[in-house]
Amino acid sequence: MDLTTRVRRRVLPTLHRIKEPLGGFAQCLQHPDEYVGTIEYGLGEFRSDLETMSFAPEPIASLKVHRDGRRSAGSWVRRASPLSRWQLHVALFIADGDAVDVFAHREYSWLRHPYKHYTGAGWDTRGGVHRMRSLLSEHDVAFRIDGPR
Repeated sequence: MDLTTRVRRRVLPTLHRIKEPLGGFAQCLQHPDEYVGTIEYGLGEFRSDLETMSFAPEPIASLKVHRDGRRSAGSWVRRASPLSRWQLHVALFIADGDAVDVFAHREYSWLRHPYKHYTGAGWDTRGGVHRMRSLLSEHDVAFRIDGPR
């Protein structure tokens, strides 16, 4: 696991406990409808695939927690440019063996629309999942779909 992910896993739950009473959040439950698929190889290799698809690590994203208790092993975004209105956000979870569960949604970019982003305005699960599956296919990244996880 990379340093950024280790720091996020350590800091964000504490930040969440501070923000939650004030109506904010720094971690959230990963919704099963955002399940894209499972990649059958390791996180390190899949990170290289994400970079090839023009994704970048997103260290300021809230920490996603899977309903089974797993914490995300990385958060990545893809924008057409830094000033894009929208971004494709991907959360990764280490699965059984050497596999990676991938979740995605489309949302306003926090760089251009921080308030809309934070409040979840325009959140698009279906569009995000469809776009991520298309990108994986276009880049010959094999994945299996086990249903919402």
